[in-house]
Amino acid sequence: FFAYLSLFCTAMLLLVLADHLVLLFVGWEGVGLCSYLLIAFWFEKPAAAAAGRKAFITTRIGDTGLLLGVLLLAWQARDLRFSSLATFAAHADPGLCTLISALLFLGAAGKSAQVPLHVWLPDAMEGPTPVSALIHAATMVAAGVYLVARTLPLFTPTSLALVLAVGLVTHLLAGTVALTQTDIKRVLAYSTISQLGLMFSALGLGAAAVGMFHLFTHAFFKALLFLGAGSVIHAAQAQDLAHLSGLRRAMPWTGAVFLVATLAACGLFPLSGFWSKDAILLEAQARPAVQGLLLLGAVLTAAYMTRLYLRCFEGAAGPGRHAHESPLVMVAPMAVLAVGAAFAGFAGSPWADNPLFALLGSHGHAHVQVGMLLGSTAVAALGIGLGWHVGWRRRRLLPAGLRGAMQPLYRLAVGKYYVDEASARVLIGPTVFLAQQLDRFDQRVIDRAVNDTGRLGWLGGQLKARLDRVVVDGAVNGLAALVRETGAALRRLQTGIIQQYLLLVVASVVVVSVWLRW
Repeated sequence: FFAYLSLFCTAMLLLVLADHLVLLFVGWEGVGLCSYLLIAFWFEKPAAAAAGRKAFITTRIGDTGLLLGVLLLAWQARDLRFSSLATFAAHADPGLCTLISALLFLGAAGKSAQVPLHVWLPDAMEGPTPVSALIHAATMVAAGVYLVARTLPLFTPTSLALVLAVGLVTHLLAGTVALTQTDIKRVLAYSTISQLGLMFSALGLGAAAVGMFHLFTHAFFKALLFLGAGSVIHAAQAQDLAHLSGLRRAMPWTGAVFLVATLAACGLFPLSGFWSKDAILLEAQARPAVQGLLLLGAVLTAAYMTRLYLRCFEGAAGPGRHAHESPLVMVAPMAVLAVGAAFAGFAGSPWADNPLFALLGSHGHAHVQVGMLLGSTAVAALGIGLGWHVGWRRRRLLPAGLRGAMQPLYRLAVGKYYVDEASARVLIGPTVFLAQQLDRFDQRVIDRAVNDTGRLGWLGGQLKARLDRVVVDGAVNGLAALVRETGAALRRLQTGIIQQYLLLVVASVVVVSVWLRW
């Protein structure tokens, strides 16, 4: 587990520090591999193994687009350094730039779980909760946002409109689904998808600095929310909201930091989410329709986060009444993240004299607008009130005459808009059927060849069996034996005796020193 986490950190650092698209692609595929390995870490659990496969295959669709975009750019530009993209875009055909940027965005949409390639992220919650916090909330899923921000000079008005449309649809659809889910980690998964859609909306408006600013603040409060969910699951041995309530008394520290993260996600002043969310709203001032949809998304965000907090931590103690506070080793990291969730947004506030604020200032966030502050607070308060009604009092929000009309929409949200079922029917089912038919056709051809050629067919069958047994099976079993024997040899070095390890370190230092001197 820790080897996978270390490999992931290496790949993510490579992705972020790369100044070349090929090097970024290496890190990109590395984090995809680590995501698969960690989602399916409990591989003996069928749901975890299936979730790992789903994540790997779904993101491969997006990665194919990314690879094609990189190849097309290499063919046309002959230079894949990020510093040369603006020069190429200034002289290239706009249609070519649109095609390249759309392909790059396809890769970003797969990695950052945008509609319709978002289906893998909720199932990724089958992995250990620290993986959900680190990879599927704070870093890896944000790689698509990072990619679009780094390659934004290639994006034309047409491709930016595509990014904005996909981001808005994802932001709103995932927000409505999060409002109806009952699994604590799935609520946070759809919340992550929704917030990633908000970041892409900012990029679609051409505001790379603002989108990255929300990525920065979101990492703190969403990682804290996932770790808080892990603390709840650890203490209450349940993760369905129907079995969780009244945990604040038994888990005061977890409840306190979870509340901070919840309010930050709601966008309340002066917590971190307020500054980054309002920066995006300010970017959309010139486009009232877009700003209205973003405000609706802000209401949904506050509603489902309030519902989640109230159902977990307030009210009478439920089945988790025997829960206890998590140990310090779990609470301490959450406390550190709570500080970031509360104050990280000040890096982009009007009182911050830093390069980030200089970037944001160029996008109209140079001073606090009292009207926007009051409006944003009112929107957050409206969403909190909605979450209180839906998640706590469970009152019907609509008159009786409208309930029938809204019931289908509610069923759609509960069913996650049936995207999985549609893809199973339209893509997976026909593909499996075609593979089965091809397999049967191949077998019929082989049987006919054997029957038609008599003795020669019998010899061919024997030869095929020998090749399968000696070459194919031998290669597979030989590789397994090599790994097994290598592991057995290396296992002798892992004695668990500290003195032997220290002796090896000292001897290595001496050998290296002598070699360098020589």
